[in-house]
Amino acid sequence: MIKDNERTRGNVVITTVALIFFLVWTWTSYARWADFQYRSFDLAYYVQAIWQLIHGRFDVSVENVPLLGNHVEPIVFLFAPLLAIFRHPMVFVAAQNALLGSMGPVGYSIARRLGFDNKQACLLGVAILLAPATGFIALHEFHPEALTAPFLLLMLQARMTKSLGRHWLWFAAVLACKENMAPLLVVYCATFFILERDRTLAERCRWYAWPMSVAILWFVICVRVITPALNSGNIDYLGLYDRLGTSAGNILVNAFARPQLIGQALLESLTHGNLVWGLLFPFLCLPLLRPRWILIATPILMQHLLSWRSSEWMIHLHYGAPLLALCWIASVEAIAAFDRWKLPPLLPRIVPWLIVVACVIAQFWLGLLSGIVSKNADWVEGGAERARKNAFIAQIPATSSVVAPLPYLSHLAMREKLYSLHYILKGLKTLSQSLYEPPRPTDFVLIDYRDTATFDPSAGFYHPTMKTVDGRIIPSSDRLLHDFLKRTTWTAESKDELTLLRNTGGAKTEATSKESLGEAPVFTVGGATQLLGVETGNKTISAPQLLEIRLHWMFQGEPEVFPWMLLRLSRGEKSALVLKGLCAPEVAEGTHLENWTVTTTGLLPGDYVLEALFLDNSKQAWSQTTDNGQPSNLLAPPVSLGHLKVEK
Repeated sequence: MIKDNERTRGNVVITTVALIFFLVWTWTSYARWADFQYRSFDLAYYVQAIWQLIHGRFDVSVENVPLLGNHVEPIVFLFAPLLAIFRHPMVFVAAQNALLGSMGPVGYSIARRLGFDNKQACLLGVAILLAPATGFIALHEFHPEALTAPFLLLMLQARMTKSLGRHWLWFAAVLACKENMAPLLVVYCATFFILERDRTLAERCRWYAWPMSVAILWFVICVRVITPALNSGNIDYLGLYDRLGTSAGNILVNAFARPQLIGQALLESLTHGNLVWGLLFPFLCLPLLRPRWILIATPILMQHLLSWRSSEWMIHLHYGAPLLALCWIASVEAIAAFDRWKLPPLLPRIVPWLIVVACVIAQFWLGLLSGIVSKNADWVEGGAERARKNAFIAQIPATSSVVAPLPYLSHLAMREKLYSLHYILKGLKTLSQSLYEPPRPTDFVLIDYRDTATFDPSAGFYHPTMKTVDGRIIPSSDRLLHDFLKRTTWTAESKDELTLLRNTGGAKTEATSKESLGEAPVFTVGGATQLLGVETGNKTISAPQLLEIRLHWMFQGEPEVFPWMLLRLSRGEKSALVLKGLCAPEVAEGTHLENWTVTTTGLLPGDYVLEALFLDNSKQAWSQTTDNGQPSNLLAPPVSLGHLKVEK
């Protein structure tokens, strides 16, 4: 029997713990966002979609599919009032984390109803908040799928309290989070329809048969009506399973005719990923003692483990959200069954403590705790960097169209026309071999050449000239960017690794004549690109004064190679590299004067030798070229820029 005063005292404790977790998650996530460390377009997609919706528009340019076209997630419509009131992208993350935090009190309530005392229920409620999967879900930007974890727990709580209305409510909420929740809920309903056969048929129909019918109907509507109407081939999620077959039917046939394909995929995902182990270990593998919940989790588990996309096998993203709730309830039910299994009576008292300890150990093992600590420790030191980047994006009016890198998208999402730079660099649509059609030239183009998310060769976003599986040639990312920019004229502001291009609508940019710069070029690349001269504007500086560098280019015809530039500053045996990135990618032909400024705040006083390095970066990741020493793929010997004196 649950005493009211015990329930109140326990609720106070677990609610306080949940509030602490919510504050830690949300602040850390905000710090990542403010430091431009979000590495995907997901938050920007939902922010722009809802922003467009509350302004009576339905296009979502950042992903080129409307809301419900990427995934069928009608739950996001509930965020429209929040964004209309608060008008900040992080309102999505705050609401998500508040719901994740609610799992603590809900878990406590469920544990009490399963017969655990106040302390044990508190520990089990804390455990679901301490589980590494919960923290990673809370920190990994915003995804409606993350809401399935608290909604599933609320649905199970309603089932235990025999509240049919609330069971239907949270059942519908889970369905609304993502189209792939329907198969999970179908298996859930079918499982308990059979297991609870001691109840009347009418009762089982109300609780399970009718909800299962709704889930099946919703899934059919999603895959046969909504997705074909709103996606129209822009995102090919079936391509994630092309190693299993060429179509859904072919995959089903191969499951019986060539089961080794599925076996190999599972072996790879289980041995190279940590999604399964990151869910089981914190709960002491107790979910394996309640196979009914493993069966219910199978549709989602197989969806991720059979994908070739390795991120889906990992605990560090949001994919484990529905699995988290199922693993937790399986563990709690397993502990509650210890008495029926005639295990030592001390065991149910000890195991909740062991689960909490295992969750803490898993936090260290998977790097969640160290990531939170380091992010918060870096917050103060990152102030100058944040201010520098915010000053750059502040120059872009809210009504202007813009192309931006992945970490900047959510900062710029509350506008009508926003495009992701990674699509232009990749040249292909998401999860597809279809060509990406770039938009018309935007008002602004923002480029951060140190952005490892957008310029990511491992993800295929940044690449040299490549051939697709069907034999088509995809130009290099550098050329794709050049082809997008050359359709109009631009003025460029370049500072360190950041470049902001402003569309001048065809007006001529600042240029110079070749005759005034000397007779011979510094070097020539491919016959079409010549560096006519490079010089520094100041030889003595003191922080925070900027170092000015001017480059004079001649472009004749279509270039074959697009030079990237780095500045090497040497002082004794030590040297440092400063990345500029692509040199004048916006210029199609003619002579051009390019200005670049470099911050000197981090330079120690002394005399430095300056050298300009030019390389073909399309053949290697630029991150491999920023280490000390001379990068490979140099287009010419280092160009001396003389000496620089840095004063106090």
